[in-house]
Parts: sequence; structure tokens; C-alpha cells
Amino acid sequence: MNDFRAVVLPGEGTDGFCVGSSGLLLVTHDGGNTWQRVPVPTHADLFGVCFREDMLEGFIVGAGGTLLKTADAGRSWQTVSLDTDSDIYGVCFPTERTGYIVGTFGLIMRTDDCGATWRRLMVPTTADLLAVSFPVDGETGLAVGAAGTILRKVAGSEHWFATGGGIAGVANLRGLCFPEDDVVGYVCGDGGTLLKTEDGGETWRRLEPSVGYVAFHRIAFPRGTEHGVCVGGAGTILSTDDGGDTWTAACCSTAEDLLGLSFRPDGEIGCACGRNGTILLTTDGGHSWVRAESVEL
Repeated sequence: MNDFRAVVLPGEGTDGFCVGSSGLLLVTHDGGNTWQRVPVPTHADLFGVCFREDMLEGFIVGAGGTLLKTADAGRSWQTVSLDTDSDIYGVCFPTERTGYIVGTFGLIMRTDDCGATWRRLMVPTTADLLAVSFPVDGETGLAVGAAGTILRKVAGSEHWFATGGGIAGVANLRGLCFPEDDVVGYVCGDGGTLLKTEDGGETWRRLEPSVGYVAFHRIAFPRGTEHGVCVGGAGTILSTDDGGDTWTAACCSTAEDLLGLSFRPDGEIGCACGRNGTILLTTDGGHSWVRAESVEL
């Protein structure tokens, strides 16, 4: 089964990258219409991908402690050795040198040398962590994960602490987005869970998408804090234009679970990916979607 787990459309060009099961990495050079396989030195399932602002260096994370790095805009990839065999689900690089990865059993690791070496951080949980975001710098960020876990780190401290007051219950939280700064942010997860913070993650309130108990996997706000898109199980795509107070279902040509979501900086062009080789494209900020023309599996 060729499932795509994550996608990224870095910068304002036409390149993009999509990762998935059994070491699957695809690249597009035409804005997402066609995708071709790129060889990587692993057959592990791949769960996350990100690129730094220079668009030359990028990172892919996956099962069994897999971490791959490129220094040539994704043309070639090398394995980075980590002192863990945990599955790694999330990766972000908020600054040129500082990055974070998160994974199973409460794993959070940090690098301060562009990904060459990593050290494990102490956290107050053993829950699987599924997403991480440092929206402004390398010191203030959040991680979310299984059983309603929300962790927060603030500048001036190495410590992570639990937040959210149990508002998510036991739902697995899978997606995390701070669109403009480290103040207003959104989280999505299982059981139709959508949460919003307006104080940097200290407190959260529930949003009501009115779609039952669908599992939401990724959320993005590509045009500031008001316009957002959320994707999830059975081809669910929702959009909001009022900061999450109301949500509208978008038409799309799939019933497959959608697991990944990314937008270009213009906020109009985006890509969603999911199970059984599904890749969808939007050119209107996520209101309508079409299938990619060609996907090489």
C-alpha cells in the first residue's frame, strides 16, 4: 500500500516533496501536477518532511529513528545517525541552525548545528508526540500528540510543561499550526477535535466543525489567522474564513484518508496527500480540489 504521509511546498517556486510508506519520496517540478520518485537510503515508513528557508537543506523523518538530510534542494539524501530507535513523526527548523524532532514515547530532540548532532530533551510525558511547531524562533514552541497531550516551551527555559487543561480529552492530536506568530494557533485531531488558542497555547477552546467524529490529520492557515483548511479521514476537507468559528466542506474527488497538507507562501496554491497514492491540488486557498495528473508509485 503506497500511503503518502506528508507533503511540503517550500518557497514560491514549483517544486514540492511528498513522503510515505516504505521509503517513498516523490518530487514535483511543475507545481504538483506530476510527481516522480526519488531514491532515498531507507525503506522505512516516512512520516514528515520540512525545508529550511534557504530551500537547499531539508529533512525527512520516519520509523525506527529515521532521519534523512539533503543539502542540494532534494536531489540527493543522506542518513543522519540518531541515538534513538523511536518512530519520528514531526520535524521543524525555525532557524538556520536550530531544529526539533518529535516521536514515540515522549521523544523530543533538538539540534543547534543544522542537524549534524541531536540531543534528547526532558519532557513530562511518555505519550507519542505527533507534531511540533516553533513558529517564530527556536525557543518558543509547542508539541502535541496522543491522549490529548499538549506540551509548551517558552523562551528562556529548557523545560517543557503540559498545557491545555485536558480540553482534548483522550483524543490523539495530530496537526498543529501557528500561522503568523506564536500567539494565535490551532490544533486538530481524532474525534472531530479542533482547538484554538489566542494566548500562545496557555489556554485553548474547542471549535465546532459539525462533521461528527472524523479524524483530522493536518491543519493549515495559509492566509493569516482567519482563513484555514483542515484535512482528515474519508476525504474530508474543511475550510474556514472566520478563524474557525464556522467551517465549510470542500468538494474533492476522493474518499481516501488525507494525511498531509501544505501551502505555498501565497496562500492560494496547496497540496493534500493521503492513502493509496492520493495527491490533491488547490489553486484557490483550499476551497476546491482536483487530483494530480500523474503520480509515479
